Amino acid sequence: MSTTVGIWLLLCSLQDIKSKKIHLYLIGLGFIASLVISFVYHDAAFWERAVGAIPGLFLLALNPITRGQIGLGDGLIVLILGVCLGFTLTASMLLLGLFASALYSAILLLFKKAGRKKTIPFVPFLFLGFLGVLIAG
Repeated sequence: MSTTVGIWLLLCSLQDIKSKKIHLYLIGLGFIASLVISFVYHDAAFWERAVGAIPGLFLLALNPITRGQIGLGDGLIVLILGVCLGFTLTASMLLLGLFASALYSAILLLFKKAGRKKTIPFVPFLFLGFLGVLIAG
């Protein structure tokens, strides 16, 4: 399961780096894969997968509040990850991704390579968070 999720997240990361957008077909592919994974792997109850969606729903709710600074694609990807992996893994990935993106942003600001208004793709940092969670076990 983690290989499938990792490949999907890598594809989304590359798309996000390339165009700062995630195409709907990749999000749809992830949604379909999450449904299949949910039915094939019965290691988590329905309520565990539903609770796993909370971080993604939170990001989706923040989209209008931040006037789009947190993208809908980011929220949908975290939502799909939550359904696939559950709350604990998804929240851990999200926290690692947020930390990595904050560190990267601080470095850009420190070396004056970007200003406060510069946007950076977030999904690659989620991918790094995914790898961190895999390594940490």
